[in-house]
Amino acid sequence: MTSLSTTIRVSHGQRDRLRQLARQRSATMTETLDAALESLRRDQFFRAMADAESALRAQPDGWDRYVAERDEWLNADLG
Repeated sequence: MTSLSTTIRVSHGQRDRLRQLARQRSATMTETLDAALESLRRDQFFRAMADAESALRAQPDGWDRYVAERDEWLNADLG
């Protein structure tokens, strides 16, 4: 399968670290970079979720409504 690609500039140290990680994972440098980017994306997503939850918890009425709605969904009678 052919995919489009581009060239980016990285330092020699960054390239060497990527190469080392790829070897440790028995993967290509491209696969390793993809995995690192996905890990960063997930980390940012879950941090944003945690921040939003913290903000909602600071609003007692909003938190109570959230918990009530969540419990409705979790305890729904599907029969």
